[in-house]
Amino acid sequence: MSPEETQNRRIFTLGNRQWNIPELRELLEKNIPEKREFENFRVEHTFPNIGRKTMLLNARKIEQKAGGRELILLAIEDVTKEGKS
Repeated sequence: MSPEETQNRRIFTLGNRQWNIPELRELLEKNIPEKREFENFRVEHTFPNIGRKTMLLNARKIEQKAGGRELILLAIEDVTKEGKS
């Protein structure tokens, strides 16, 4: 996807909602507000156009000035090939 297709959009709505993964949704909507970050969360998911992928996700809440939007910085690393022998 291009930057224009992703900017200012929730990850769960991107593409054909292919990132609407229950475990990821729970982490971002429930754990981040409480714990503020997570590291090396492993996601295995089959995407419509690219097939089965294994990814490591890291996220942390970004503090905004008073009245600003709550933001989450999410890093995704594709480790699919690392798991294959």
